[in-house]
Amino acid sequence: MRSRTGDDMNPADLPTAVPQIARTDGAEAAASLIEQHWDELSVTAPDQLLAALKALPGEAFMRNPGLFMAANHLEHIVGGGEPGQVHPALLHPPVPNHRRSVLQRLIRYTAESAAARTRDDPTEAARIAEEALAFAAAAPLNEIEDIATTMPHLRMQWARSLDAAASPRAAAEYARVFVLARATEQPYVARRVAASAAWLHAERGRTDMARKWVQRAHDEGVTDSRHDAALLVTEALLRTDQDDLPGALALLDRADEIGLGEYWAPAIWVRSLHAHNAATAAVTESRLELHLQSHPVLNSAGVDGRLARAARVRIRLLRGRMTEGLDGLIHLSSSDRVIAAAIAQIERRHREAFDLSRPVTEDALEPRLQANALLVHAAAARALGYTGTATHAFIRADALLQHAGLHTSYEAISPDELEHLAQLAGAETRAATRIGSFRRDLPQLTKRENDVLALLTTELTATEIASTLFISGNTLKTMTRLLYKKLGVSSRAQAVDYAHQSGFPAIRR
Repeated sequence: MRSRTGDDMNPADLPTAVPQIARTDGAEAAASLIEQHWDELSVTAPDQLLAALKALPGEAFMRNPGLFMAANHLEHIVGGGEPGQVHPALLHPPVPNHRRSVLQRLIRYTAESAAARTRDDPTEAARIAEEALAFAAAAPLNEIEDIATTMPHLRMQWARSLDAAASPRAAAEYARVFVLARATEQPYVARRVAASAAWLHAERGRTDMARKWVQRAHDEGVTDSRHDAALLVTEALLRTDQDDLPGALALLDRADEIGLGEYWAPAIWVRSLHAHNAATAAVTESRLELHLQSHPVLNSAGVDGRLARAARVRIRLLRGRMTEGLDGLIHLSSSDRVIAAAIAQIERRHREAFDLSRPVTEDALEPRLQANALLVHAAAARALGYTGTATHAFIRADALLQHAGLHTSYEAISPDELEHLAQLAGAETRAATRIGSFRRDLPQLTKRENDVLALLTTELTATEIASTLFISGNTLKTMTRLLYKKLGVSSRAQAVDYAHQSGFPAIRR
């Protein structure tokens, strides 16, 4: 193992080295030393790593409240403590007496709110964040001014908690933190906050606002590759909405490489928008299920739960095995109500789809959700013979989608339904046509053969492909021979090359 200077270091020396580096190079350098050794020591010597964290000066915790969570994690490993509980010793960093009470209270709020997010309890996280905001607003102005450089770090965590719970205050709080970070000349904080604000607006379909926040993040003139997941996933969604699927996938892959952190559910949801058949859906589903092992959020009322449910439903519909309804979950969010309506429409329960989607079409909601609701409502209305209602709903949806450039949302209904509604309304849905042409499978192949070809472009073995498609190995061999014959090739490598040259959408594992 190497220290930051490249010298060999024994794990037992780290708790001593940390305060020495803090005295000579500052708190950030000491925290950086711990970070360099985290991956190795969290497995081989968690007790020494925890001792090193406790040796950090209080300033490090004030600047980076995430260190509390790191210490909590190690406490659980070393001492069998409950995950999410805040270690008492870390709630009292050495700070000047005149500001100790206010700062300690705010740090406690921050740590407890972040711990609730870690437990996948966004409602509790937001409640604590609201308390923190109220306490800060009531605190003496001079005491808040004394900790001005610390406040953006703390308030960024509160804003994340509000965002996780889909609080309507989240967007405004992000904007306030951005102003504070710039006023205190903290570009890294400003960049991270701008990226989070950009995602919030992009996910809700406010693409113009999202692009403004993305630009603000880049305008800070700093790079922060360790914390850029929010920015990369946001830009991936914006590209997805504009039909640039290869560019979007490249950004998602970069986000995976640096670590998704709290943006795992957004990344999976964006990937699910790229799935176009059973094969691509299967690969995305494996990613989703892996994350759900660590974050069981499917019944959560927060944003992660909503996005995970939306991704799972889309995946299962594409795989032809939608076996679970959302009847018990539609109370969690308007998004779940629209998903339930879309499923009802697919299953030809048109009256149910009509009734479920109607309340959402009447609310002044974000563009993406409202447009989805309008499309499902229009399709259900047409099936029920309500021509006027169908036409009106489709025109409203098309106007929203064209204005915001949300091309992927046309997939809320089937291509046939979209075509019928466009003819009914006399509208040209050029964006929907481009989406369909980009994602269309090779026309000379059956749906199942397209699934096989898609999986052949991955690194899956024949056994894994057969398992993914729920067929036997012999059936796969027969299908592969017929596929090769249609494509005029004689090997898997030639089939993959044919797929790439034909612009067939590649999928990544």
